[in-house]
Amino acid sequence: MNTKIRMIACVSGLALFALVLSACGKAAPAEPTLDPNMVFTQVAETVMVSMTQTAQAMPPTPTSEPTATTAPTSTTAPTVDASIPTKTPKPVGPTPTVQHFGDSAKFNTQSPMDGKTFKVGEEFAFHVCLGNNGSTDWTTKYYLEWVSGNRLWSNEKYFYVGNLVKPGDKWCFDLPSVAPYTPGTYVTRWYFKNPDGSFMLEVYFNYKVQA
Repeated sequence: MNTKIRMIACVSGLALFALVLSACGKAAPAEPTLDPNMVFTQVAETVMVSMTQTAQAMPPTPTSEPTATTAPTSTTAPTVDASIPTKTPKPVGPTPTVQHFGDSAKFNTQSPMDGKTFKVGEEFAFHVCLGNNGSTDWTTKYYLEWVSGNRLWSNEKYFYVGNLVKPGDKWCFDLPSVAPYTPGTYVTRWYFKNPDGSFMLEVYFNYKVQA
């Protein structure tokens, strides 16, 4: 009996002690539990702030220089078909006669003068002087050539320079002449030429013949 009472008393004591502990536990405020979502949000915000501060502290990345464009390559020249004959261009205009360098002549004097009147068949000498105003010497291969009109003396067509004529000097031709046997007005025309046959000066003489 006493043992049973004692067990009841022990149980009651333990129960009372448990109640006391429970009361003490209620008196102390319980620590709040953390929300996982809130913790994740705070960590993410902290990481973002840290990344922003790091990016601001880093120097700006230099922009790359533009690359130069490559020059266009030249197109390959077309090949020429050797079987097709090519046309040779024709020269334009006549080819000029090559003159001696520095060849030049000027008219000085003549006698008789133009307009002279002769008798039918009268003999006379046509005297004409030419000056060398170029830079080359006149040799004995320079000549006076009949071109048109009365030939003055028989069939003579060429009269040559008799001596070397240097620049600044002159040469006088004496052409033996005879007046025609028919009255009228006449003209004789001559060209002074170099050894190559190139024209240098024109000489002419017009006159009259009376019966």
